[in-house]
Amino acid sequence: MHKGEKTKGYIRLDHPVQQRILGILEQLSETDLQNAPKGIDGCGIPVIGIPLERLAFAMARMARPAGLPKSRIAAIARIRKAMSAEPFMVAGTGRPCTRIMQKLGDQVQVKMGAEGVFIAILPSKGIGIALKMADGANRAAEIAMLALLRRAGLYDKAVEQELAKAGSGTILNVAGREVGAIRASAEMAA
Repeated sequence: MHKGEKTKGYIRLDHPVQQRILGILEQLSETDLQNAPKGIDGCGIPVIGIPLERLAFAMARMARPAGLPKSRIAAIARIRKAMSAEPFMVAGTGRPCTRIMQKLGDQVQVKMGAEGVFIAILPSKGIGIALKMADGANRAAEIAMLALLRRAGLYDKAVEQELAKAGSGTILNVAGREVGAIRASAEMAA
C-alpha cells in the first residue's frame, strides 16, 4: 500500500513486491537469481534457490552492510532491530528462533526455514551463517546452529544446554519417554 501497489496477489512471484525482494536477494548474495530454482513455501510465499555459500554471504552482508546503499543499510538495521525486539514475531511460541533470540538479545538474529535450513546474522562478529541438513530435519539444524553460535563465542556450553533442553534435542518414544538425544558432533562442539 505504501508503494501504491495492489495488495491482491502480492504473493505471486511476478508481483512488484516479490520482484523487489528478488533484487534485494541478488544484491545481498551477489548472485544472479533470475534462473535460480523457484518454489512456494508453506506460507504461500515464493522461495528462491540460493546456493548455501551465497546465502551465508548474504547474512554476513546483513551483519556488516558497509558498502551497500545507505537506504539498504538503514533497512537492514531496522530489520535486525525488529527481530531482536520482537523475537516472537519471527517464529512464534516455543520455536528455536524465538528462544535463541530471547536468550541472546541483539547478539544474533536467526531464522529457521523449511527442510533443515537455518540462517543467522551475527552483527558484532560480521558473520553470517547458513546451514542445511541433508535429510531436511529441522531438529538437527537447531542443534547444529546452537553449536555454531557457541563456537562463535556468543555464549557458553551451559547456555547451549539450556537452549537445547527446551528444543528438539531430546528424542521421545510414543509413550513420551526419553529414548535418545541429538547432539552436535565432537568437532562442532569443540
